[in-house]
Amino acid sequence: MHRSPAPDAALRAVSKDDLSSSLSDPILTALFQSSRDCIKILDTAGRIRYMNPAGLAARQLSAEMDVVGRHWWELWPLESHPLVQEATAKGALGETTDFRGFCPTARGRPKWWDVRVSPIQEAAGEVTGVLVVSKDVTDAVTNRKMYDTIALEMRHRLKNAFAVASAIAKISARQTPEHQGFAEDLVARFSSLAVAQGKLVEASSDFPLRSLVADLVDAAGVSEDTIDVNGMPDCLVDEAQMRVIAVVIGELTTNSLKYGALRNGGEIHCEGRIEDGWLHLSWIEPLQDVPDAAAEASSSTSTGLTVIQRIVSSAGGQVTRVMNEDGLRVDFSLVHQMADEAAD
Repeated sequence: MHRSPAPDAALRAVSKDDLSSSLSDPILTALFQSSRDCIKILDTAGRIRYMNPAGLAARQLSAEMDVVGRHWWELWPLESHPLVQEATAKGALGETTDFRGFCPTARGRPKWWDVRVSPIQEAAGEVTGVLVVSKDVTDAVTNRKMYDTIALEMRHRLKNAFAVASAIAKISARQTPEHQGFAEDLVARFSSLAVAQGKLVEASSDFPLRSLVADLVDAAGVSEDTIDVNGMPDCLVDEAQMRVIAVVIGELTTNSLKYGALRNGGEIHCEGRIEDGWLHLSWIEPLQDVPDAAAEASSSTSTGLTVIQRIVSSAGGQVTRVMNEDGLRVDFSLVHQMADEAAD
C-alpha cells in the first residue's frame, strides 16, 4: 500500500489562504469544484496548495489538509519521483508537459493517470504556480491490456482459419480442375484479408498506410521493389479504411500477377494525397509489354475490379478506371479523418 508521509510543520505553512487571488474568481472556483478530474495547484517548488473535491475522492483522501503543503511527487511511488519532479520543474519554467503514470490511491487502490502539467502565469508572463490536471484512465489501460491478450489469441485463430480455408480451396480445385482459377482467386483474397485482419488486431488504433500496402504486397509474394509506394501519403488509416484498402490492393495485385505487368516482370507505381477530408489513392500499371487479351482482362470488366467497385462504393468512396495505351490506372477515394480531428 502506498501512503504519503505526514508533512512537517514548515510544509503545512503553505495553506489554502496562500492561493493566488485568481482562485477567488467564482467561475474558476465552480469549474474546479465541478470537474471530475483531479486538479491540483502547486507553488513553483512543487508543493500542493489546492486539490479539488473530485481529486480528493479519486485519491481516496479524507480532507484537503491531508495533502496541502506536501510536495506533489510524495503522493507518487518512489520510482516515479524523477518523472514527476521533472514535469513540475518544467511547469515552473513555463513549459507544459504530458505523461501517463501509475500511482495508487492513499488506500492502495491501483490507478493509472493521464497527467498534464502547465504553468500558471501572470499577465506579465511570470510563473506564479503550476496547474496539474490528472485524468483517471485505469479502465482504459486495463481494457487495453485485456485487448492485447485477446488480440494475440485472435491473431493465432485467424491465421489458422485462413490457412484451413485456403487448403480446402486448393484441395477442392485438384479434384475439379475447371475450378482451379476460382480457387487461386479465393486463396489470394484470403491472403489479403489475413494480412488486414492481422494488422487490425496488432494495431492499437490506426495503422501506417505505406506499411499496410507493403505487407499486402509481400503477402502476395511480390517484391517490395516491384511496387513503388513512396508516392503514397505518409499517413495513418483507420479500421474501415484498412479493410477497403486491403481488398483493393489485394485484387489489383492478383489481377496484375495473372494478366498484367507483374506477370511480365513489370513494375507498379502507387501514389496518393489527402485533400478536403478525402484520401485519394492511385494504382498505375504500365501494360506496354502485356498482350492485348491479357491487358483487357486487367480492365474493369474483370471480376477483381468489379469487387473493388462494390467494396469502395459500400464504404462511401469512389472508383474510376482509365485504360489507354500507357496502361491501366485505377483511382479510388475514401473519406479520411485525421487522428487529431477524430479526437475533437
